Amino acid sequence: MNAQAIDPRMIEALEGASSLQLYQLMAIIEGMLTDPRRGLAARAELHLGQAVRFVDFRDGQMRSGKIIAFKDTQATVLERGTKRTWKIPCVSMQGYTEAERQDNEAPYVPPPEPVAATTKAREFQPGDTVTFTDREGRSITGVVVRINQQTASIGTGDGGKWRVPFHMLRHVLDI
Repeated sequence: MNAQAIDPRMIEALEGASSLQLYQLMAIIEGMLTDPRRGLAARAELHLGQAVRFVDFRDGQMRSGKIIAFKDTQATVLERGTKRTWKIPCVSMQGYTEAERQDNEAPYVPPPEPVAATTKAREFQPGDTVTFTDREGRSITGVVVRINQQTASIGTGDGGKWRVPFHMLRHVLDI
């Protein structure tokens, strides 16, 4: 662990402890950090887009970034500079003070929503009559049985079953 990242007074206080005492201290600290109340309290102090400092568990270094997502008592943080994402417990980070935030934080702009490959999925519903062209160039007509993430399951009147991408489907209109 990099001692430069930790307050030197803390290191000095711990250097005189025996291995047994350090191990006992580690067990006590681990128990305190895994207390669900502490995790929930830490989560309540944080919000999406907040600039935070956090501890790199590998070497004890302090890093800084911005919270981009939450899940229970864990957050995803986008590290400043490297743009690396970290999924870390909320207890391992601390928000900047208001003065620090004004100095270090640009306004949060959430990342754009991913473009869904299945935007055409909303155009089709189970029970719709559709048509599509198979690999041999034949026009196939059937009924949408199920909507999947990227395809629709189509049943034909002769017992055939097809999984067809939405971009290949066309509605059949009854007049």
